[in-house]
Amino acid sequence: MMKTIFDATMRLSEHFTLGEMCYSATAEAKKIPNIPLKQHITAMQNLCERCLEPVRCQLGLPIKVNSGYRCQLLNQMVGGVPTSQHLKGEAADITIPRSHRPFGHPTDEQAARLLLKYAEQYADFDQLILEHRGNSWWVHISCRIDFRKNRKQVLKM
Repeated sequence: MMKTIFDATMRLSEHFTLGEMCYSATAEAKKIPNIPLKQHITAMQNLCERCLEPVRCQLGLPIKVNSGYRCQLLNQMVGGVPTSQHLKGEAADITIPRSHRPFGHPTDEQAARLLLKYAEQYADFDQLILEHRGNSWWVHISCRIDFRKNRKQVLKM
């Protein structure tokens, strides 16, 4: 089994760190060690460089990662599917922080739709899914480690 020394400050790209890609309030509250292996870190770096960073740079606004890498136990606790790309470090659920939303996009839904639009144009993605629960909206974005197999699939739930 491969061991990983977890350095939360490790930069995966210019604006994204390992810590924010692995942070989970659920993991913290339930004391679940959400520590990725080396291959997961490589996948997260790929996701950040090919998807998150280009979208952030073109949008010109910070992007908040609500959920990135998930260990198996955490994925079960949050109701994730067993085949979730979060388990591989290939996916993140993202939003634009409320304090940084551009004029005319004040709601979660409007901000998520703007993020989806930019991701469709500028990210080398596998899947983009516009998701919501109640009034909370976000974009699920994924990128396969073998990015040549990205499906460019866009779904709206």
